[in-house]
Amino acid sequence: MAFPNSLHNIAKKASKQDATNFVHAFLEVVKARERYLQHRETEITKRVHIRANAEIEISNIREKAQLLRDYFVMTFAERRENFDRCFQLLDAGMSSQNNQQIDAALALIVKMIDESPLKQANEVMQQLKHRSADQIIDI
Repeated sequence: MAFPNSLHNIAKKASKQDATNFVHAFLEVVKARERYLQHRETEITKRVHIRANAEIEISNIREKAQLLRDYFVMTFAERRENFDRCFQLLDAGMSSQNNQQIDAALALIVKMIDESPLKQANEVMQQLKHRSADQIIDI
């Protein structure tokens, strides 16, 4: 296919330097595209890693929340039973006018009131946070 006259003249006028500049510019574009693709792949990998870490953290939070729920259910049920026993002991002591039994019941009630299940829960959470992988925490 023959070049039209005007294109043929333009092609003749184009110097080797112009061709070299074009090739260099084209190669820079190709390199820039490769850098972009590498960067994009790196960022995709980072996002996957972030998502995976987020899922792990969310799972850990859910497990700790469930542990706290279970802990509070168990602790408050146990506290309720203990308070019920103490007040039964107090009622029995008052019915029999047994001052030692009344004093013992009141001392137990005061001791139980001083014990904070929230403080204990905080201690358990701190132990969970700072435990080693094979450490067992007694709740």
